[in-house]
Amino acid sequence: MFRLFLADDHAIIRQGIKRALTDMTVVAEASTADELLAGLPAHPCDVLLLDLGLPGESGIRLIPSLKRLCPRVRIIVFSMFSEPEYARHALEAGAAGYVLKTASMQELRDAVRQVIAGQTYLSHHFDEQELSSPRPPVKRLSPREEQIMQLIGAGKPMRDIADSLALSPKTVATHRARILEKLHLKSSSDLLRYAVYHGIKESTKE
Repeated sequence: MFRLFLADDHAIIRQGIKRALTDMTVVAEASTADELLAGLPAHPCDVLLLDLGLPGESGIRLIPSLKRLCPRVRIIVFSMFSEPEYARHALEAGAAGYVLKTASMQELRDAVRQVIAGQTYLSHHFDEQELSSPRPPVKRLSPREEQIMQLIGAGKPMRDIADSLALSPKTVATHRARILEKLHLKSSSDLLRYAVYHGIKESTKE
């Protein structure tokens, strides 16, 4: 029987998966990144079903850390983000699959079986040609742009960002426009999703 580790901060999602995938064994669960990093080495599993929005050090940058910790585990990202760019980033970081939370339980079951067999799985929503097509290079953000991006990832409104950095709202808006251009994003909501997905958060250092 296949062994699963469930990492999602919503208990109702974990419970639903356990009830539905009765032909697989859930060996452990985690609701935060810290719980996952501590629990994964102690609970051998075939597949880690991972939501990248876990509280703590999460986002796409968590995947390489997990692979270093447990190189043999096959990671399936279970996500609400349906943009192809997010699936591409997850696979590039080391995930073996990307399944949308709108998928059926049968699709999730198929994804688990396919990645255990050594293959890659993408939700039916995605066009593999689109994922593999060349993408324009992402330009490096300036230190100020990175700072503003971190504040956006922390959920701060634009006016609060301006106040905290002693900048005018117009200057912050200009920086935001440059960030959108450099990251090839189209809107502020895209920017917030990008920050959340990639685990970009305000530093706690003084």
